Amino acid sequence: MRRPPRAPSAVLTILVGTVLGQGAVVAVSPVLTRTYSASDFGTLTVVTAIASVLGAGAALGTDRALAVAEPNHVRSLITVGLGATLLAGLLTAGVAWTLRESLAAWFRAPALADLWWVLPVTTSAIAVQRICSAVLARRRAHRALAVRNACQGLGQTAWNLAMAFAGPIGLVGGLAAGRFAAVLGMLRPAAGLPSRRQVARAASEHRRFLTLTPWSAMLNVVGQQAPGIVIAAVHGSAAAGFVALTMRVLGSPVGMVADAVSQYAAGAFGQRARSGSPIRPLLVRLTGRLLVAGGAGALVVLLAGPVLFGAVFGAEWQTAGSYARILVPAFAIQVAVSPVSQVLSMLGRQTTQLVWDVARLVSTTGAVLVPSVLGAPMPVVLAVLAAAMTASYGAMLVLVLLVTKGTPASP
Repeated sequence: MRRPPRAPSAVLTILVGTVLGQGAVVAVSPVLTRTYSASDFGTLTVVTAIASVLGAGAALGTDRALAVAEPNHVRSLITVGLGATLLAGLLTAGVAWTLRESLAAWFRAPALADLWWVLPVTTSAIAVQRICSAVLARRRAHRALAVRNACQGLGQTAWNLAMAFAGPIGLVGGLAAGRFAAVLGMLRPAAGLPSRRQVARAASEHRRFLTLTPWSAMLNVVGQQAPGIVIAAVHGSAAAGFVALTMRVLGSPVGMVADAVSQYAAGAFGQRARSGSPIRPLLVRLTGRLLVAGGAGALVVLLAGPVLFGAVFGAEWQTAGSYARILVPAFAIQVAVSPVSQVLSMLGRQTTQLVWDVARLVSTTGAVLVPSVLGAPMPVVLAVLAAAMTASYGAMLVLVLLVTKGTPASP
């Protein structure tokens, strides 16, 4: 029997694909800023935020359920997920078309009046990709996951460049194009459709995934976006610009590493959950290694953050480097805990996951809003935010350690 790949090798394989894909996106950024207008980028931001939230819920939690489902339920859950995605796409299309003029006015993005249809397309693309990625993670097909990650970035980049002549759609449509390219890179011959009885049985046995996980997934995305939105609303665009650069610089490597580890962990944890094997030893190993890696990166930023930001982005951006010093400990903990948080839903603790997502959203939003209203300077606001993030992810780590201590519950 072939032994499963070791964690470092598997994560490195997935990370190579991620770096290739996202490296292409970063590499063409100077070209895109000279090709598209600031308004186009604003529209892209709106589409990304809305579609990311809706796409997280459109799969109806089947992407999480697939990790722990019995083999005879896999095709049924894929069918449920794709059906839910189709329905969510149609509903999003109806709402987006009805409110197209209002959306353009609310978000100050005139292009949305004509490009309203990008919202349902991107929402569907994100959901389909989540489902397909869950299937690969279940199979522990790490090379295929690497190809998926590379295709996503390369597909997005190719669309951005090839469609530049078409105007805003060349930029705004890149997100969906990248996701569909990733899906094409994952396609395999279908094994046939399950019967209605099989679908109904699978849906019944995984009903907690289908009813609770979509809300948790959407709140999770909102919780990631909320602090930046509140800072922009309360402190204005200038202050928000420094914070946005800080979040981007810290968040990009954290996101790439956390995504690669999450894809590996989904398959590894899922296999252990299905077989009844202990999960905690692997969880502790992964978390410990990620804490060491995150701590090393945080130390570099703490020692030379302003200098590095000034050298790379220009002297006027040293303020962002000072902000990075404040936030980097929280990001170091996030990169260690985020990949293992999926254990809660895998082991049937969907309600606990939902409560945590609500609490994280409330705490991080309040951490920005309260000191801002009281007139605190930005460094103080960010220090409170960092404390709230650290407390949230610390609580998550305690929860997953407690859940994996005993016998896992049924999903």
